[in-house]
Amino acid sequence: MTVAVANLLTFVDSNDRTGAGSREDPRVRTLVEAARQGDREAFGELIALHERVAFRTALAVLGAREDAEDAAQEALLTAWQKLSGFRGESTFRTWLLTIVWRKALDRRRVRRLWWMRTASHRLAAPEDPLDALVGRDPDPEAHAVSRDLARRIQVAIGTLAPKLKCTFLLATSGEHTYDEIAQLQKIPAGTVKWRVAEARRVIAKRVKNSPREESESPSAAARASGGGAPRAGK
Repeated sequence: MTVAVANLLTFVDSNDRTGAGSREDPRVRTLVEAARQGDREAFGELIALHERVAFRTALAVLGAREDAEDAAQEALLTAWQKLSGFRGESTFRTWLLTIVWRKALDRRRVRRLWWMRTASHRLAAPEDPLDALVGRDPDPEAHAVSRDLARRIQVAIGTLAPKLKCTFLLATSGEHTYDEIAQLQKIPAGTVKWRVAEARRVIAKRVKNSPREESESPSAAARASGGGAPRAGK
């Protein structure tokens, strides 16, 4: 089991920080005020500070990198257009990620409709954000085991109910506190904690009960085919 996969299944509630992000960072506040006055460079700095978390938020909803990048870019453009309406009732980060969240949900709805209409001509599944969990172990046998475990986790996460899946991926991204996720989804922080715990329970159970991939390790295959060390000649 790779460290990344183990961490996913034994996820510690490191995001459980009461009131995290409730106060605006002074630098961000200064940049927001400048951007509201039309300073594009200041807004560019805000983008640089938040584009990673914006992308990962969209990715948690959409799963595919290209769709997530498009949704994040669309949200950033909308944020620039609506910046004059930002009143500071929440942090800029929370305000921006709420826009990202809505744009991603809209894109997912459109994609789902397209998927239903073109069901008879489906293409290959989009890249899943959990592909990155596959280890780069130099040992071929260990690598095969890691890939199989990651595959089974990926399948298990894919079968989660949408609300559990989105909440779980947001929490395990390492980019959000429970309070932020609660604000994005407009649910109590306690519900966020329950969804994460329930998702972990379901994933662990389904991975445990899922069949392992039937494939021989490279060394076993070599032995079976007589591909071991050559014998010395007589």
